[in-house]
This record gives sequence, structure tokens and C-alpha cells, in this order.
Amino acid sequence: MRRFTGIAIALCLAAGAARAQTDIYLRTERAGRGKVPIIVREIEAASAPLGESASYLTGVIRTDLDYSGLIEVLRSSVGGEGGAEKIAGAVFEGSLAADGSSLVLEARLLDFMSRETIFSKRYRFGPDARRHVAHTVSDEIVYFLVGERGVATTRLLFRRGGEKGKDLHVVDYDGFGERRLTTDELVHSPLWLDGSRVCYSSDRRNNWDCYLLDLRKGSKYLITQWRGINFAGSYFAPRDEIAMTLSVDGNHEIYVLDSAGKVLRRLTRNRAIDISPSWSPNGAEIVFVSDRGGTPQIYIMDSFGANVRRLSRTGSYNQSPAWSPRGDIIAYCSREGGIYRLRLISPDGLVEETIFEDYASYEDPTWAPDGRHIAATSREGGRSWIVVIDIDTKEKRRLVQGESPDWSPLPPEPRTELLGR
Repeated sequence: MRRFTGIAIALCLAAGAARAQTDIYLRTERAGRGKVPIIVREIEAASAPLGESASYLTGVIRTDLDYSGLIEVLRSSVGGEGGAEKIAGAVFEGSLAADGSSLVLEARLLDFMSRETIFSKRYRFGPDARRHVAHTVSDEIVYFLVGERGVATTRLLFRRGGEKGKDLHVVDYDGFGERRLTTDELVHSPLWLDGSRVCYSSDRRNNWDCYLLDLRKGSKYLITQWRGINFAGSYFAPRDEIAMTLSVDGNHEIYVLDSAGKVLRRLTRNRAIDISPSWSPNGAEIVFVSDRGGTPQIYIMDSFGANVRRLSRTGSYNQSPAWSPRGDIIAYCSREGGIYRLRLISPDGLVEETIFEDYASYEDPTWAPDGRHIAATSREGGRSWIVVIDIDTKEKRRLVQGESPDWSPLPPEPRTELLGR
């Protein structure tokens, strides 16, 4: 079955006269139904010493746009008479100059045919911020051409095994800029709260306590230390609510806490194991794992623990659900023949498919803010990799060795000097 491509399921509910009829649609469409073709010209350097930086910025922007899955990057031919000029919808140009110890990039996106300005901005930055500025520019291009923000400025949390445990790491969305955040700890369930705060569980005190780490301030403190496990699963920022798994009563149950560690409410009360909660984008529902039917399966409940229904219908061992930020798809892992398959399912269970039928095992899916890309743990040949998958094109790329990724939310809008529209 092809993935959610042009599927429209209409349920018509009659209520008296025909004019009182209500149409309810479940509609999921291929996001990549057509890439926007643009020419990305080499950024011009104001002086020879700036040539390397200009080339570096151009290369990162082109790679970002290619990774987006929404933009087709064209190369302009000499003389401007090649195929690229015949199909291009826009052209990106830039110039790089020095201003004291800072660099200044003037970036322009133009309509190719009319040469009208789509956007024109000036970025002032230090040499060590070149990659971040290039990511910012590429996200601007995506926004102005497609109407949604790109994910080039996002990051991923993950854990990697070492000599004395599995420490927490952070890396840019493209695998660059990796940093280790903990030392000689056994880390579990890393989770972004916002662009600077993350939480994770660690057994450093012989209990699975949950810590909050502020990357900007460099501070860390305990938020929950109930006896047993304290695993954060998903964060709903508008209400400052973390859906967590706690075993304080000896059984794995799902609770809602705030980021200070205060218990707001308990959602499940069941002899079964209830774990791995993930919020819906609107905060009205939570998808989770439970073995209340005898084997681990995917269930959905409302934000107060009521209206529980089973979602998964295939597979005897399903885990790690993750609700897409667009709300139309839930990713989860299903064990088949000793490996885990990455599956996608609509929230009503009517549409489902497996992403890959290869020899790798896929676990711990997490969505990018664009609802198009998934990061997951890929296990193959005795190694674990963080991979990023475009669910529309099925393209897959390795980032770094590690496991249990969590994708950051979008950062705040960048502050730049606006030259044009």
C-alpha cells in the first residue's frame, strides 16, 4: 500500500434533511507532490580572504534545501541558457563582506522571471556562527517559497554508550555540532521541553530519577525522584505538561506533571503496564503502550485518561508511539521476526503501512517539527545509528552513532536586519 497519498475517506452523517448532512473527512496528502525548483548561486565574497566562508555558506544552504524534500536545487549554467533557467521558479543570491571582526551576509531571494524581491535580509555574525546562519537562511527560503518553516535550525538529543554508561548528547539536525551533555551516566528517555531545556532520566542515585537540564544556563536539577522509574515521555508546551511513566506504586502508570515536577493528575489505573505516552498536537489526546490485552499494543486516551481505545491491530509486540506534529499520523515500532519495523498509522486506525522491509531494526521514532521527517534508532550489524527518514520519498540518511533520539521544537524566529520585504 502506498503511503497516505491522495487518500480521502468521507463519512457522511445524515441528520434530517439532506442539507443538514455533515461531511467528515480524513484526508492525508503527499507533502512532496512537487518540489519548488530554484537556482542557488554562489555567494559572492567582497574580498579574497572571504572566499572560503562564502563557499562554505553556499554549500550548507544547498544541502539544507536538498534535505528539506521541498526544494529542488538547480545549478545555473554558464551564460544562463541551460535547462535550469527554463524551469527555475526563484533564484537565491548573496554577498559576504567583513565588518570589523564580524561577517555580514546580504541574502536575497528573487522571483526568477520578474526579478522581483521575495525577501532580502542582512545577517551579522561571528565566524563561528557560519553554519547556524546558513541554516537560518535555508529555513527562510523554505518559508517564503513553501509557506512553512524549515527544520535546518533544529537539533536532536540522543544517547550513546561509553565505558561507564550511556551519556546524553545533542547534535544539529544534519549530524554536525555534536556535544556531550553528561559524563559517565546511564541516561534514559531524553526529551526536549523547549529550545534550551531538556529532561532525561538517570540512575546515578540508584533510582531512575528525572532531571531537567537548561542548556543556556548550564544548570541541572531534579524534577522527580519517586521510588522506581521516572521516565518523561512527551511535553505539551501550551499547558507546561509532561506526560510521564512512573512506578511509584509498583506498577507502570502514566501521569501528567509540570516541568517543576508537580504531579497534576494520574491518567491510568490498571494492572497492566502503561508506558511511552505521546501527546497529540492539540493536547486533547495521548497515544501510549499497554499490555492490558495480553501483549504490548498501541492505545489512545483523552488527556484525562478516559475514552481508551486500542489503535494497533496487527503485530504481537508494538511499542514507541509518536504522534506527528501535524496530527494526521502516528509512528510506532512493530516486532516482526526478531526485528522492529517502522509503521505509520492514522489516528482512527483506517490507514497503515510499513516504511521499510529491509534487514535493519527501527526503534524510538521521533518527529521533526515539519511532520515530514522522522529520526529513529536503526540497529544493523551490531551497531546503533540515528537515522533521519523522509516519509514521503523514503530517503534515509545516517547522522551519528547512538540511540533514543528526540527532535527539538522549532527555535524562535530569527532576528535579522530586514532590507526588503
